[in-house]
Amino acid sequence: MKVGFIGLGIMGKPMASHLINKGFQTYLFDLNTEAVDELSNMGGHPCKSNQEVAENSDVIITMLPAAKHVYQVLFSEEGVAKKSKPGNTIIDMSSVSPEDSREFAKELKKNNLSFIDAPVSGGEPMAIEGRLAIMAGGEEVIFNRVLPLFEAMGEKVVHTGESGTGSAAKLANQIIVSANLAALSEASVYASKAGLDLNKLFEAIRDGLAGSAVMDAKMPMIIERNFEPGGRIETNYKDLGNIQSSANALGVPLPVTNLVKEIFSSEIANGNGKMDHSHVLNFFERMANHRTSDNE
Repeated sequence: MKVGFIGLGIMGKPMASHLINKGFQTYLFDLNTEAVDELSNMGGHPCKSNQEVAENSDVIITMLPAAKHVYQVLFSEEGVAKKSKPGNTIIDMSSVSPEDSREFAKELKKNNLSFIDAPVSGGEPMAIEGRLAIMAGGEEVIFNRVLPLFEAMGEKVVHTGESGTGSAAKLANQIIVSANLAALSEASVYASKAGLDLNKLFEAIRDGLAGSAVMDAKMPMIIERNFEPGGRIETNYKDLGNIQSSANALGVPLPVTNLVKEIFSSEIANGNGKMDHSHVLNFFERMANHRTSDNE
């Protein structure tokens, strides 16, 4: 199976590296030529355009910042839709709305191309380790055909149903992650101002009902004040916007999510968009006029 990979950013580069390491013939394109060169040294095949990727691949994966970038890559004059061989499969692993994914599937079908929406969860650390959670929407026969690719990049792979359901699962995931980050930050500021050492708090509650994967991953970062991005605030905010748009289309009220979105918005307004999303702690520290730690 010849695989194209377009979008070699903080997530895409390690994901593509696993495909190369698993022996898949992988064709690469990104505007960041350094990422292409790095993966080429591992055995990947560098390409100079989306068209070159499409012409050489049976399956093309996109991992891009937003739906507008996916649309451009797929449907521009030199894009994947027009330049791929009929019968090929496009997998979008970006975080977009279910409505976007269904539209991509509909338009690609006109070119006799299959489509799977397969966003991921786990952030950069899990992408590097090849342990991502992957939620994939689309025809089951196509999902089964490309499953070996997902298994090269992820640890938990679930076929969620028809086109758009992978993206819906990712957005539901982001509701929970974002609300957890806000709650964890708020609790940390409260506990710290009450005189509790955050290490002791973490030890006391991590194995109880409040414990979560979010807590395990992000509480050490909060304690150490290490906000190097694994998942950026600006990325979470983009996802929260997609959630809001999709929920409005469905007529689903999101009172908690909308409040959390404003917290992320405040952090972006204060110049912290590129920080790890655990940096929402800063919002609650400013509100309480209290810094949880002097570590930096």
